[in-house]
Amino acid sequence: MEWISKIKAFYHRKLDGYSFEEYLIMFVTCSIFLPYFCSIAAVLFTLCYLIFTHQLSAIIRRTPHAFFAFAFCFLSFVVSAFYDNGIGMVQSLGMLIIFLYYMFYRSIINKRLFILLIDACCIISIFCFIWALMEYFRIIDHFGYNFFELEIEDAPRWRVNSTFYNANLYAMMIEFLVLCCVYKLLYSKQLHRILFYWAIIIINLFGLYLTGCRTAWGSFILAIPVMFLLTRHKKSFLSSMALLLSGAGAVLFDPSLLPRSGFLDSFIVRGRIWKTALLAIRDHLWFGGGPQCYQLFYKLYDGRKATHAHSVYLDPLLSHGIIGLALLVLYFRRNIKEIIHLYTRRYDVPLFALIVAFVIAVLVHGVLDHTINWVQTAMLFLMVFSASAIYVNNGYQPETEGNIPLKEK
Repeated sequence: MEWISKIKAFYHRKLDGYSFEEYLIMFVTCSIFLPYFCSIAAVLFTLCYLIFTHQLSAIIRRTPHAFFAFAFCFLSFVVSAFYDNGIGMVQSLGMLIIFLYYMFYRSIINKRLFILLIDACCIISIFCFIWALMEYFRIIDHFGYNFFELEIEDAPRWRVNSTFYNANLYAMMIEFLVLCCVYKLLYSKQLHRILFYWAIIIINLFGLYLTGCRTAWGSFILAIPVMFLLTRHKKSFLSSMALLLSGAGAVLFDPSLLPRSGFLDSFIVRGRIWKTALLAIRDHLWFGGGPQCYQLFYKLYDGRKATHAHSVYLDPLLSHGIIGLALLVLYFRRNIKEIIHLYTRRYDVPLFALIVAFVIAVLVHGVLDHTINWVQTAMLFLMVFSASAIYVNNGYQPETEGNIPLKEK
């Protein structure tokens, strides 16, 4: 049949010509959208392959400042052990595994592979949404709601999370996925492609509503216009600003437009957590207490019970201290320099815009939560953040697809 032939031709065009190592990266990327233990298993499988083929040690040697990544993980493990923080010890080992994988990823990534990974993430998000929709049908059946009422419960166990452990983590993933679709729209010219990415944006935004996560919406107000501004899409910038600000104004006028609209209660709860975190930071400023240490320290300060400090600005400092964060910055400084060059040397302006948008999403969402501190969200973030290595691997030659010339208006 003709449609089967077209599908076969499509897959051959998309998947032929890659190395086994590139197929491994595809495999790990797809695993991000399965339950978190599948992602961990996929990364461990990849690292075992690299060890048995004697590639891992060479990759580590070629990675600039790799020592600081290992020092960060070692310090995190030792500090966690000192405070009898078992979860922190496990997470320290997990961070080491993820660092090793992304050293491998950076050594392999190229533009063709990266574009394929972005497309794969967008397509798989459809199945994540279908799973979330099935969850929502189960929830409304339990409470006897009508689907079109779109009632969202406050209790985390009664909010959709798809394959991402809790609703706020799924919301963070949706933020990233919508930004990936916007990235693809920046240089999609064919109508069917434009409609495809818009359709994915719409279903993911509906999924975001079903999560009941409110903070995630705020990230779009900054991240999307910034992408258009950096890539000099002036009309899209003005249109997005008008649309997003109109939406924000409507929500301010009628907060019930967003699910779980009791913002004040959330701020009061978060305020108690932040106060406790600040007291713990004061007493553990240099080395922190290891990952997830808030759940150990809150009892000492008569604080609000929580698994973490619910802030991307407080929790890393509480967990790793000044010394730990300094090691992390020293490791990523080469990566950050590469990212800056994407824009200043015009290697790939849309990719620069996408990375900046991801960072904005983390920082905005991180005002009230620390959702980047999870296997799946961290891996998707690092997949994009580390893509600046494309231009290290190709000898700093600007790519044609997705690049915007210097003189374009």
